[in-house]
Parts: sequence; C-alpha cells; structure tokens
Amino acid sequence: MKQISILGCGWLGTPLAEQLLKRDYVIKGSTTSLSKMNMLEDLNIKPYHIDIYHNNLEYIDYFLKGSDLLIITIPPIREETEPSYADNFKKLVPYIKKHNIKQVIMMSSVSIYAPSNEVITELYNSYSNEPTAKQIRDAESVLLCDPSINACILRLGGLFSADRKPVNYIAKREFLDNPDLPINMIHLDDILAFSMAIIEKGFNSNCIYNIVSPNYESRKDYYLKEAEKHNITLPPFGENNWDTRRKISGQKISEFTNIDYKY
Repeated sequence: MKQISILGCGWLGTPLAEQLLKRDYVIKGSTTSLSKMNMLEDLNIKPYHIDIYHNNLEYIDYFLKGSDLLIITIPPIREETEPSYADNFKKLVPYIKKHNIKQVIMMSSVSIYAPSNEVITELYNSYSNEPTAKQIRDAESVLLCDPSINACILRLGGLFSADRKPVNYIAKREFLDNPDLPINMIHLDDILAFSMAIIEKGFNSNCIYNIVSPNYESRKDYYLKEAEKHNITLPPFGENNWDTRRKISGQKISEFTNIDYKY
C-alpha cells in the first residue's frame, strides 16, 4: 500500500484523493481551512492544517512522513507581484529532502507559455512575462532544478467541470473577445484520468506534460457548445487579437498513457 500526500485538497486535490483512495492508496491531504478538516476526514483523507503562504508549517513533518509521492495543487495568487508562490516551493524543498520524497507532481498551467503562431508543445521554451505566469514558471524551476527531486510538471489548460462553468462568466460580458483564436481547455475528469495514469506508471526523472483538450477549434467553438449544453445566451462576438494566439498540444501525455481525451 502506497502513501501519497496532497498539498491542497480543493477543487482538484479532493477528487484526485478520492480516486486514489479507490485504488487503496493511503492519502494525507492538506487544507488552509480548519472548517474543511472534518470533511476530509469523512472522506478517509487524513487531514492536516497547513498554510504555506502564512508560514503555518507546524504539521508539515507529519503530513509528509512516510509518503512516497507529494502532489502539489496549490495555485498562485492571481496578479501577485511579489515572488511568494515560488518562495513557497522553496520552503517545501528541505522537508521533501528530509522525508526522502523522491517524486513530486506539480499541477501547473499552460498560461506560462508566450504567444506563438506555431502549435506549442512541451519543447517550446518561450515564456510569458505576465506576473502570474512568471511566478508559476519560477515555482516549476524550484523543483526541476533540484537534482535530488524527480518532478513531474502537469501544465493544465483552462479548467472546467460539471460545477465549474467558465461560460457563465462569459455570458455576463459585453463581448466574447477573440472568438476565432484557439482555446486551451481541460475538463476535471480528464485531469484525473491522466494524473492517475502518471501516478500508476511512476517516473524516474523530470518530465513535463501539457494537459489540454484537442476537441475545441476556437473560443467560439468551445463557448457555443457550452452555451447550448447549459441553455445560456452568449454575448456578441468581439474582435480578434492574433498577437495573443496560443494553440497548445496535449498529445504527448495521451500517447504516453494511451488514454484519449474524453471532453
């Protein structure tokens, strides 16, 4: 029986923990909210109150002790100018080494990539200068540049699920901007499927995978389908700014795991 620690049992971390429990893994999960402790315990997730942003690390040793794998799902604070997100990863490294955790999975984002006229794969090495993107890239580097850690970076597209519908926000806008530009989205169920496959297969060296659905041609395509599905009226289409174009390929992880995207 393998033990896994999940730092951040929120929208992604909690359902991932539930999937792992079905495979008989022992799961330790962290939350910054004391009110969620009982909920996690009811799901058979061993709960720990940890808040790295505010240096609440009292239980970090108990959280990591005995685990074979650490999964980090904590997001950065949007438009954060100070490098506290990357600093949080630096805080983790001594504890990762102390407890001899050789494998770490980080849930990252495709927002780190700079715009391109070409299809963007994991080999693309031009990155966005947006503050949040730089924070994420720096956090990735903390793990990737440490020779004692095997890191798997999963760069996720825009998130959606049955209870997370970006179309609801678009419907409130005056225009749907960039309707003809590519869109890079990923459904929660696909994230879970690929994550489970990576965990089951394991990895012995650093690796990076984009997780982005190939099933949508453009922003217009995605939002029209979502609007029809949920009976929502979209605003008029706006202008296209082709300087922001990014078409990201998620093919590599599909080929590696032999799993097709569901959504």
